[in-house]
Amino acid sequence: MSLEPKLHPCDNCGSEAFTVVLRGPDLLEGLPGEFQFVRCEQCGLLRQNPRLEWDQLAAYYPENYISHGGLLDKSLSRVKQIERRYGHWKRVRRIAKYKPEGTWLDVGCGSGLNLQEAQFWKRWQLFGLEPVPKMAAYVQEKLGIPVYNTTLEDFTDHDEEFDIITMWDVLEHLPYPVEALEKVSRMLKPGGILVLSTPSLESLDRGWFKDSWIGYDLPRHLFLFPRPLLKQVLSEKGLHPLAEHCLAGSHAALMLNLTFLNRKKPSRFLNWVTAHKDGYIPFRVLTFLPLWVIDQLKKGTNITLIARKR
Repeated sequence: MSLEPKLHPCDNCGSEAFTVVLRGPDLLEGLPGEFQFVRCEQCGLLRQNPRLEWDQLAAYYPENYISHGGLLDKSLSRVKQIERRYGHWKRVRRIAKYKPEGTWLDVGCGSGLNLQEAQFWKRWQLFGLEPVPKMAAYVQEKLGIPVYNTTLEDFTDHDEEFDIITMWDVLEHLPYPVEALEKVSRMLKPGGILVLSTPSLESLDRGWFKDSWIGYDLPRHLFLFPRPLLKQVLSEKGLHPLAEHCLAGSHAALMLNLTFLNRKKPSRFLNWVTAHKDGYIPFRVLTFLPLWVIDQLKKGTNITLIARKR
């Protein structure tokens, strides 16, 4: 594969001055290339620079990509169903506290797991947006929910249409995230809410795992926002930050962190842990309390911000 990454200025302030933060390969999929994150010297935004354009980057989202897993299988045992639903249930419960009804667009809905959980609640008029044709068709067929098969950049004529817009682990993948937040603000009705989750540069595991941290996920993650900067950008786009939480995904992130660390520095213990992954219930029980405490301190891998349109 011949890679031709291109240099890009900072999406937030336009500065071309930067400091290299780290260089590394694709740890998740093991595909070719060496990539790097840099920090803008003017505003502090982290960006992948240089980076691939979408016609090449699309190859780094294979069919078995992590967010393309199937919907909940109702033939699973009750315990397994609860385990699979738990993180999505926490997300939907949080949204219900702010907007118990209305129109809801899930941007980058993937295989529809969050939409499926919201559908169980029977409260909202649901829509999805997903650029991968196979995933968009799958969600629409399985859930009967309208899914726009396009990118957020090309999604037009929907100003002030939605009461809720969710972006679960999406912002860091977008080529122009600041412009995307401005567009999302236009798409929300006055008083509508945006809920977005993104890797937290303030997380404890970023310091622990360093260049093995899942939050970098080169080359798919294009931008990472310091939390104060992200809240500043939201405010500038007419979105008033209301709350921040570490809601879901901490255990999955820990397992990926350990998997990446094991690939860089193999050990018998890490081989054993990562071989069992989510199926080893004692390990999940053992890590539950520490991860819960870290999440309560808002130091988990991902941070979820909730903002209301003024």
